[in-house]
Amino acid sequence: MFKKSINFCIFFVFLFFTVIIFANVNPQKGVFLKGEIESKVDFFGRRFFEGKIINNLDRRVDFVFIEFKIINNKNELIEKIRSYVYGTVHIFKDNTVSTSSIEPGKIANFKCFTSVTPDSVKKFDYNIGWKVFDELPEKY
Repeated sequence: MFKKSINFCIFFVFLFFTVIIFANVNPQKGVFLKGEIESKVDFFGRRFFEGKIINNLDRRVDFVFIEFKIINNKNELIEKIRSYVYGTVHIFKDNTVSTSSIEPGKIANFKCFTSVTPDSVKKFDYNIGWKVFDELPEKY
């Protein structure tokens, strides 16, 4: 009886720590939408999409953008728009500048304006893009 209790306790402790370890590991690596995309209208009546993007990779990503495809009530593509995130500034050795970089584990905001009226939109689709650059050699 005592041996069964010890075996059960060992199994329970093993199971508990296994759950804790796997709960703290994020199996998805990549650059993802964090939360929901909100559709808003500004003071001037312009419509825009707003949200956050998170970098779950182990390295910085540069030139991060979100691209929207807006579909009307007839299932036709009526607009395709792209907006870069408000990220950190990174200057490469060749003086190329990215103002839309996201460091590992960090979040950046985006705001993407459209001229399409809300009543003509049936749905929208989005795609997130980014580049991963190693430092370029200095110019001679």
